[in-house]
Amino acid sequence: MLFEKIKLEPDEKILHIAHKHWFVFFVQALSILIIALAPLVAWFTVLFFAKQHMPNLVTEIQQYTPYLLYLYSFWLLICWMMLAHLWVTYYLDIWVVTNRRVIVINQKALFRRRIGSFRLERLQDLNIEINGILATLLRYGTIEAETAGENNENTFKTKYLPNPRELKAIILKAADDLMNEHMKIHNKRQQLQ
Repeated sequence: MLFEKIKLEPDEKILHIAHKHWFVFFVQALSILIIALAPLVAWFTVLFFAKQHMPNLVTEIQQYTPYLLYLYSFWLLICWMMLAHLWVTYYLDIWVVTNRRVIVINQKALFRRRIGSFRLERLQDLNIEINGILATLLRYGTIEAETAGENNENTFKTKYLPNPRELKAIILKAADDLMNEHMKIHNKRQQLQ
């Protein structure tokens, strides 16, 4: 997997991995299926009504069947490529939460992705947004993390993540644990001085 190629620090452990919610993939795949079947349904509808009202037209239409099958095969190939692209972006859009940082991978296109990470010490604000009845019932939403810094690349935002409240709790707990660890190290140094 992609996240296995990310170099982790010596004491860093993966706490949670979040992909986009399955329902988003399901709805988009269903729409591609409908788009794939629409020309076929239209073809059979035209043939059905032509048989009832204009039988001579059916024999004329049937001579174009090989050409239409060729075009429909091309249409199915395009739909298959759209489905493959949908699967790749669904599978490779992830948030990896470790005990030291958060790694966000946003797959933009087939060979284009944005990989960003931020250390938990730099986390300033963590917001979740759940819009709508379906998002509430199926528990998915948008999570946005803002980190310390001057430029615009300090905001990490991903839509349709499952259980955004749980993900926020995991990130905040990891940040608190890291702060407590730093405080213990700081106190030990103070005692040694």
